[in-house]
Amino acid sequence: MGDACIQERLDRAFASDRWVERFPESFVNHGTDLGSDHRALIVADRECKRATKPLFRFDARWASNPEVKPFVEEIWQEHIQGSPMYRLWIRLKRLRHRLHQWSRAGTSNSARQIRTLETEIAALKTEYPIDWEQVNRLEGDLTRKWAEEELYWRQKSRIRWLKVGDQNSSYFYTVTRARRRRNFVEKLLSEEGEWVEEEEEKAGMAVNFYSSLFTSECEEEGIWEKVDALPIDRRVTDEMNTSLTAEVTPEEIRRTVFGMGSTQAPGSDGFTGKFFKSFLSIVGPSVVEAVRSFFCKWAYFV
Repeated sequence: MGDACIQERLDRAFASDRWVERFPESFVNHGTDLGSDHRALIVADRECKRATKPLFRFDARWASNPEVKPFVEEIWQEHIQGSPMYRLWIRLKRLRHRLHQWSRAGTSNSARQIRTLETEIAALKTEYPIDWEQVNRLEGDLTRKWAEEELYWRQKSRIRWLKVGDQNSSYFYTVTRARRRRNFVEKLLSEEGEWVEEEEEKAGMAVNFYSSLFTSECEEEGIWEKVDALPIDRRVTDEMNTSLTAEVTPEEIRRTVFGMGSTQAPGSDGFTGKFFKSFLSIVGPSVVEAVRSFFCKWAYFV
């Protein structure tokens, strides 16, 4: 009241699922409030250009595809020299390349296979007499492909509170689109006070910001003497220290693997917990060896 200036976001723009599907890169800008106590909402669309190639992600559908297991077995049987961590890294790298080539052939595209099956079923039902045995077989294949498509969009959306089989593919698709829009960085304000919108320039600003953020200008000489001189009481007992420095067991590693989220964000190699859980009988020994070597005194680092 009085001279106080209160601003509140009253006007909003809403979009239907069909709009988001047709204009996935649409966004809203607020105009000026000159001559009015409201700002005009300006809805626009843009072409989003990726600065880099899409990153590899292990598709959850591949875990149940019979064509994938032979790839894993073949690569894990190859002889590779080097430290345990290096050998695991090379195998994952080769498998990533193999899966990328295989997926580009379209054999794992459930959406395309769904359209093909629907066309074949519709054609069979126009014939006389109808081959119901063939129709039932194709409808069974169609049900499995729908389940794969739902699993694909579930992984993309990262929604975990719905059960598999709830037939929420359209919901997962919408959530995925919304998450991409929410995570998109429209522009960044540079140190010179200018807005930067180009993808490569924004990436460079982010790298420079975090590089300086995690860089210390403190002189390293004599730092440990200063730390040792701090009046800090000892809190870690000998028993605790023995437990913390004990050798990691294969059972601990196995529990950690199965405690991972199956479709959560993967690491830099693109492999999710789903991969390691599904093929643990093949990759398990090399994973255990690599993890244990990491915690050893003479571990190699890649």
